[in-house]
Amino acid sequence: MKNSKQKNGIWLGKMELPDLVQLANKKISSASPQSAGTLGGPYLTKLKGRGMEFAEARPYQPGDDVRHIDWRVTARTGRTHTKLFREERERPVMLVLDQAQQMFFGSRERLKSVQAARIAALLGWRALLRGDRVGGVLFSEQMHHEFRPRADRGHYLRLLSHIMREHNLLVDRMNEGEWSFNSKFMFAEALRRVRHVVQPGSLVYVLSDFSGFDAECRKHLFQLSKQNQVQAYLITDPLEKDTPTSGRYAMSDGKSTAWVNAGNKQTRQIYTNTFEQQQEKIASELRHCRVNLNILSTVDNVSAV
Repeated sequence: MKNSKQKNGIWLGKMELPDLVQLANKKISSASPQSAGTLGGPYLTKLKGRGMEFAEARPYQPGDDVRHIDWRVTARTGRTHTKLFREERERPVMLVLDQAQQMFFGSRERLKSVQAARIAALLGWRALLRGDRVGGVLFSEQMHHEFRPRADRGHYLRLLSHIMREHNLLVDRMNEGEWSFNSKFMFAEALRRVRHVVQPGSLVYVLSDFSGFDAECRKHLFQLSKQNQVQAYLITDPLEKDTPTSGRYAMSDGKSTAWVNAGNKQTRQIYTNTFEQQQEKIASELRHCRVNLNILSTVDNVSAV
């Protein structure tokens, strides 16, 4: 890839995702201290799952919770023992990154796919700096890759490098006219795989424009949220909400093309209303799934995340 293509909003630059560690460091440093009793790190919502891990067994003392009696040690020693627990300090964090065809769109600053990758990288860096384990699921129509969560900087850098390579490969294929619309790995299948690999009590970030969101996706997200904290980042572009105020424009989904008369005020209003209704529908369904929703545009600064 030529240097002129680096970090231009279309291709991901070689250091574009790794360099976000500096922004993550600033955010971590400026965050207010959390109480020592917080389970699994400084999270705003209650951690789902057990949140405690076994430390040791010691002789029972008056006042100990009888529910924590270690019956195996008690039977072996002939003396009542109780279990002691410590708070889990490493929480599994899973980044679910949508790189399907609809994400390769952008009218200003950058593609939705680039913005999603940048947000995912920043969220992952913050988790890693907190001492959490970070993994990811990356998917498009043509590929699906999984990285198990690990508290390892080298492992995370390999994940970011993989995101960059796969993203730029897809851009190159599009430019060369080799893009295939035949899909195998879609949103629902990716979420199904996340349910299979994620550990209870994890924090799951889903980054997508949710254009592929359907009933099957809703089912998987609902099941995921039962034992995990799930946060969605819906990526949009300004042109998806508002058309220019004049002219006729061709719009295509890759299969069919339609013309929009942007000079007609009523047409522009219908266009905006349709977008807003679709966003509200997604927001409503995610609330039903008990998923926290964040909406970000391709022109937003990722430091606001």
